Amino acid sequence: MRKPFKYDVAISVAEEDKDVAKQIVAALKKKSIPYYYYEDDTAGNWGEYVMNLTKDAYGKHARYILLITSQIYVEKYWSGVELQVAVSSFVRGKPRVLQLRLDNTPVDSISKHQVYLEWNNNPEEIAGILEEKIKRQKRAALRRELPLFICIVLLSITAAVSYHISWPPGGRPLMTPPKEEKVLITGMPALTENGGNIQRDINSFYISNTEVTITQYRKFCESQQKECPPQPPYSDENGPVRNVTWYEALEYCKWVQGRLPTEAEWEYAASAGLAVKYSGGNNASKVAVYHRQKPMRVASRDPNAFKLYDMTGNVAEWCDDWFDSSLTWKAVRGGSYNSSIRPVNELDLTYRTKEHPDIRSPYIGFRVAWNNR
Repeated sequence: MRKPFKYDVAISVAEEDKDVAKQIVAALKKKSIPYYYYEDDTAGNWGEYVMNLTKDAYGKHARYILLITSQIYVEKYWSGVELQVAVSSFVRGKPRVLQLRLDNTPVDSISKHQVYLEWNNNPEEIAGILEEKIKRQKRAALRRELPLFICIVLLSITAAVSYHISWPPGGRPLMTPPKEEKVLITGMPALTENGGNIQRDINSFYISNTEVTITQYRKFCESQQKECPPQPPYSDENGPVRNVTWYEALEYCKWVQGRLPTEAEWEYAASAGLAVKYSGGNNASKVAVYHRQKPMRVASRDPNAFKLYDMTGNVAEWCDDWFDSSLTWKAVRGGSYNSSIRPVNELDLTYRTKEHPDIRSPYIGFRVAWNNR
């Protein structure tokens, strides 16, 4: 069963907007709602490593993260750190991040489709809404965990009257992802991109059958004596590595004598040369991990005709190309575990999105391509 949260609400706010936070803190105190606000725990914070405090408060110990956002908020370094830690974490079945807007400035990593509230000098109302959400989340958690508690009791009773359990020879079977392999792709003579504006010849090349896993990326970091980017809580080591910038993905590719695939290579490999909507067919549920709170270990769904896994869903994947002529954004393809197919089909093989090459995103990973020499 889940350990109780230390805080019901952790507040992330820019220094210049702290007056709003203080009003909300006062309202939370009246309702005896446990909260975390950096300025209210000077004694506890003194001497601590700031990144550890941030990971604990916004990544582990809070039921909800209240982001008080504004133009100033998106420009501040530590606000950005708190935001990334918050969106990289999750509570099973429910979003953790609650946005309270002081103005209409868009915030990267927060979906434009996510419901938000606007500040109207109404701290009591905000605290009341938070109190109701907390109560509902606690009731839902109790309903989920009660059957588990009953199962634990029954298992304990069974263990008390059983001497041992005999497993078949070889032990209890465990699901393990397939071994990473280089798959040779022989492509079409040319592929049209960007609505017919660009044509590229696609020579044969190799591409990895799975996305790069956390385990694989850790080995790279250890060999280079560099710190591995923090992975979201409860990440499977055999799941895709996330929070890796485009430049870091490229470094890993070079380490294994490879490179990132171009968009043309990625799209052809994903389609396997077939007229399909998703990589592996037209039924997203069979080939893609999507509409979830976190990714699954690699190769959890069916592969495509080239025996490539997770080209659709699980995590979106960095490509080598710039998104457009501005040379500002890198192309990202494939959709991720939180993608939807309605109202916009973000898993469609032709769907393109972009991200700044310096960004760390919990929704983006990568796979490796190699030249056929």
